[in-house]
Amino acid sequence: MSEHAHVTADQARTALAGADTARRGLAARGRWLAGYFGAFAVGSAVVVALIGLGGDAGTTLAMIGWVVLVSLGVAYASTRPVRLRREGRLHAAGWVSWGVVYGLVLLVGHPRHGAAAYWLPAALLSAVPLAATALLALRWSRR
Repeated sequence: MSEHAHVTADQARTALAGADTARRGLAARGRWLAGYFGAFAVGSAVVVALIGLGGDAGTTLAMIGWVVLVSLGVAYASTRPVRLRREGRLHAAGWVSWGVVYGLVLLVGHPRHGAAAYWLPAALLSAVPLAATALLALRWSRR
């Protein structure tokens, strides 16, 4: 006979409740990903605004800032002990969609260099894919 043959219904319920509590605790520890993508969303908006409105100095500052943000983001992510289910797909979808929007914003905005009426909304638009990914990560971490 198996060692589990003598588990009572109350013991089984307690074990299941403990497993559910552990699952929720791990999911909560996975919320870091929402903050990660949120930081990149803000960073994207700042970078696009600096590129469009700051001239050569703004572009240089934007690229330096982006390299610092990516470096800090990678270092932070590497120390997180919990990964969400399907996190790789979420990363791919978030970064690919951001890359498309970012590229289009820069391409369309190139002739409008310095025009705040274009670059400020464009900066916010560039943040949308990463902000949406942050919200999705937050939602997934609550499951």
